[in-house]
Amino acid sequence: MATYKNIKGFGIQYLASDPTTSNIGQVWFNSTSKTLKGTTAGGATSGTWASGGNLPVARSQPFGFGTQNACLTAGGEGPGYGYSTTTLLYNGSSWSISPATLNTGRNSGAGFGVQTAGIVTGGYDPLTGKAESWDGSAWTEVADLATARANLTGFGTQTAGLITGGSPKQSQTETWNGSAWSEVSELNTARTGLASSSNSPYTSGLAFGGGSPGPSAVTETWNGSTWTEVADLNTARQSLMGTGSSSSSALAFGGTSSPAGLTESWNGSSWSEVADLGTPRREAQKGSGTADVAICVGGNALPATAATEEWTTAATVTKTFTVS
Repeated sequence: MATYKNIKGFGIQYLASDPTTSNIGQVWFNSTSKTLKGTTAGGATSGTWASGGNLPVARSQPFGFGTQNACLTAGGEGPGYGYSTTTLLYNGSSWSISPATLNTGRNSGAGFGVQTAGIVTGGYDPLTGKAESWDGSAWTEVADLATARANLTGFGTQTAGLITGGSPKQSQTETWNGSAWSEVSELNTARTGLASSSNSPYTSGLAFGGGSPGPSAVTETWNGSTWTEVADLNTARQSLMGTGSSSSSALAFGGTSSPAGLTESWNGSSWSEVADLGTPRREAQKGSGTADVAICVGGNALPATAATEEWTTAATVTKTFTVS
């Protein structure tokens, strides 16, 4: 009979405790717990949420863009104040208030880009199609959307982006070329309060969830010209948040679902439930980062919250082998 040593060329280590570092494929026997263990690749299923630096003040329905360690949040609203014009910058541990403010205070808009160069558009002002461009130090008004809307979502860069959906219930999609918006192919399912892979290139993204009118699980991919329906979320929800880097890698979290902290990871063909948010909420910033390294900012946790959470996946995980 073949043994592990015959197959691999070396024996299984006999250790009193798990090694502090290990490589994928490494196997050992833990003599203290009397278990056989090994190291496998991490990825989405290994992800967890951890507390980040709180916002200076609670706010729901903000919007912005960036990464986990370099994020911008603007607009929104909170207890005791109306539509906000404040711009906040995150450095991976704490928030600072930028001296630059939005030209139009609003909530429930969409944003895409990086911390030093992005676009925000739409929202309630009341309902608006206004768009503003951020150059790292100031906001400049640019061309309006063709269709005013709020509770929309988008992805792309400051010079090549896309927005879709929104309220009142919309299916319209518009692309941005750095100076103007153009109407293109519509979503298959009109909805509001949806989310997307917010850091995708505008030619390859994902839109999911929303209300149409009740909570929806519909997921659609964008290939640069058309939307195609793919596998649904496991849990229908609206007013959720999302992020990701392409149509094959995304993260959906929070929203009007039960529980409202539910997080799902997309691998290009299906959604898998992963670790929940520590603070269940809806109407937070739509998302910044990727499916492996993301951030959730503010939102409505009944009432508005200042909580920031950071999502991180492990490169490797330790697994206990069992016999079934």
